[in-house]
Amino acid sequence: MHRLFTLWLWINAVLSGIAVAAPLSVMVFADLQLIVPRDVSGTLFGGAMGFQLYLGIWLLCALGLGIALLTRMPGARLAWIVAGLVPLLLGAWWRINYPDDADGNLIFSPQAWELDYAMAIGCVLVCSGLYGYRHGRLKPRPVATGADVLLPRTVGALILASLFILPPLSFIKQQALPNCAFNKAGQQLTVCLGDEPSERVMVD
Repeated sequence: MHRLFTLWLWINAVLSGIAVAAPLSVMVFADLQLIVPRDVSGTLFGGAMGFQLYLGIWLLCALGLGIALLTRMPGARLAWIVAGLVPLLLGAWWRINYPDDADGNLIFSPQAWELDYAMAIGCVLVCSGLYGYRHGRLKPRPVATGADVLLPRTVGALILASLFILPPLSFIKQQALPNCAFNKAGQQLTVCLGDEPSERVMVD
C-alpha cells in the first residue's frame, strides 16, 4: 500500500507539472504570434482574424494558469511570472527594434503602440506574481497524506493538463490536404489549380 501511495504521489506531481507547463508553453507560442511584428499588407483584414484567434488562445491559457494558481499547483506562481516576462521582454525588444515601414508602403501587425499594451499586461503578471512570492500568497499545498485529498487533486491536474495537450496534438496531426483533393464520395475538398485533371488525389 505504501508503494502504491508513493506511485500515486509521483503521478500527481507529474500531472501537476504538466498542467502548469502545458498552458504556459501554448501561451508563449501565442505571444510569439501576437507580439512579433509581421507584414500584413496583403492579408485579409490586415491579419485581424489571426490576431483574434491567437488572442483567444492566449486568454484561455491565462485562464488555465489562473486555475492552476488558485488551486495552488506546484510551480504555478513561477509559471505566472514567466508568462508575464515573455510579453514584457518580447514587447520591449520589438518596441526598440520595430521594423521599417518603407515610407508607409508596409503595414505591420501589431503596431508599435500596441506593444505598449503587451508590455503593460506582462508587467501586471510579473508584479502580481512577485507580490505572491513576497507575501506567501497561493503557496503550493503540502503533500497530501490521504487518498480523499489526493484524488481530487490528481483528477483536477489530469483534466487541466489534457485541456492544453490534446487540442495542440490533434492540430499537429492534421496534415494539409494535397492539391486537387477529393473524398471517396467524389466531393471536391481543395481548389484544383493544376492544368492536368488527372492529378486528383483521393483522401479519406
